[in-house]
Amino acid sequence: MRNLNILNLETACWVARLGSFTAAAERMYATQPAISARVRELESALGTKVFVRGGRGVELTMQGRELIRHAEPLLQQLEVLAQSLNQSGAMSGVVRIGAGNICMGWFPALMNELKRRMPRVTYDVEIERAAKLLDKLDARKLDLAIVSGPVDGHKFHAVSLGHDRMVWLATPALLQAAEPLDLEAFLNSTPLWCVQRDSFFWSEAMQALTVHGATLENLNGINNMAAAKDMVLGHAGVGLLSETLAQEELARGQLVPVPGLQPSAPVESSIVRARDDTQQILEEVMHVAAEVSTFRKNT
Repeated sequence: MRNLNILNLETACWVARLGSFTAAAERMYATQPAISARVRELESALGTKVFVRGGRGVELTMQGRELIRHAEPLLQQLEVLAQSLNQSGAMSGVVRIGAGNICMGWFPALMNELKRRMPRVTYDVEIERAAKLLDKLDARKLDLAIVSGPVDGHKFHAVSLGHDRMVWLATPALLQAAEPLDLEAFLNSTPLWCVQRDSFFWSEAMQALTVHGATLENLNGINNMAAAKDMVLGHAGVGLLSETLAQEELARGQLVPVPGLQPSAPVESSIVRARDDTQQILEEVMHVAAEVSTFRKNT
């Protein structure tokens, strides 16, 4: 079917409803020759006649009646879609957003506030490490990404969400079992959980451990910080965890810093979009994320 388009279908429906090309031309603010041309294009695309001349105008052929029976519901659905998009303006659609585990503590609050402000917007959420999220953002497989660490300002526009730092944490029970604490012996006899090698946290973490005599023979990599937190809470060792992600457990005393192991330097987290993607929805999501983020706003 060549050149079967919506305008020609709509024209045929109006001709069928009004009974003449002239009436359809008046209704569609077109000339009668333009209406006739559209019908000819439609008939050519279908390979069959849609209308025949009647006594006072035109009548549908058998094939024409079948066409209109299917076309009118389709056009009604398109009208409903157009009205829906028009009523909601720019604030409707599906936003693809990627995030790391670190922000999961306040991510539900972000979703709730976005739902309140933009009720017609929905979200496809992907949880992944920062490097992969930025790769997908660059490939336009994501619209937004919440990441920690450096961002290429030539490719991306970023809004700061505050700062976080990585802290070596353990349960009080695990530390009490090692008292009096010999840090070197403790690090060489206890499972250590750390983000994997492709994270920019890795080299600093290795330096912190080796300074205190750790041989790293029992170092375990893990690419999910929420899972690492669960491992530490389950007394399965010491973990290098986001202070923001573990703030509730720290406040309740379920996790405590390992004495002698210093936290990392503060690392900025951002919500990021492609530099040339300036859609209003994305700007609003970024603005709300900066409002609700629980990352420290100063270092």
